[in-house]
Amino acid sequence: MDYVSTTSPTYAFYEGTSWEPPAPRARTVPAAVEAAPRAPQAPEPSTPDLPKAVGWMIVGAYGAILGAFGLAFLGDAEVGLVLGVCAAYLAVYLGVPAVILRMEPKAETRPDLADFLRQGLSTWTGRVGAGSALAQILTIPVALAVAAAGLGIIVRLSA
Repeated sequence: MDYVSTTSPTYAFYEGTSWEPPAPRARTVPAAVEAAPRAPQAPEPSTPDLPKAVGWMIVGAYGAILGAFGLAFLGDAEVGLVLGVCAAYLAVYLGVPAVILRMEPKAETRPDLADFLRQGLSTWTGRVGAGSALAQILTIPVALAVAAAGLGIIVRLSA
């Protein structure tokens, strides 16, 4: 290895330039650009293709669950408090979406149930028939209502 003088800008065993920072560069200021005024944007309605009747079907299914539990277990005194708590939870569970739907902008034309049954529902992946849409929306609530009614029948018959 060759000897490198330590008095030069390079150091021994280092063949690059010195470790001193580079000289500061002149900064340029970008030209001022005026922002174009934006039109105010309103949120998009969350359920523009669903009629109100579908919402009432959901409310009816969950009400049937609570009614089935009430008919099955209301003979006991302690059950009243439990059903009251369940009713309060159900009111919140269904009331929060109702409040949110009232806060959003109204859809220009929301279809009635007959139009919905004819046209179906528009999704990101295409149109869905009304029967398929209702099956996807109501399967869980109706299945729970049937199960609660079955449980109520079993309880009443075994008592």
